[in-house]
Amino acid sequence: MNNTFDTAVHTLITLAVLAVAVLPAITGIVRDRRINGQLRGTEEGRDRRTGVLVVFDLAYGPHEERVRRANVDRGAE
Repeated sequence: MNNTFDTAVHTLITLAVLAVAVLPAITGIVRDRRINGQLRGTEEGRDRRTGVLVVFDLAYGPHEERVRRANVDRGAE
């Protein structure tokens, strides 16, 4: 019985060490994918939330204001 318990403890310790070693790599990969997606969206010039082209135009004002005005013009506010 003691041998079985020792084996289980050693297995848990091994899994814990493996998790501590692998978890930062996995979180780094997920973070990099999220940032790459944001950069791709920026390169395309589109806002992730609205899909509207993000361009500041002095004649029409900042992006958020243009989106609000477009929604008011469509009657969807």
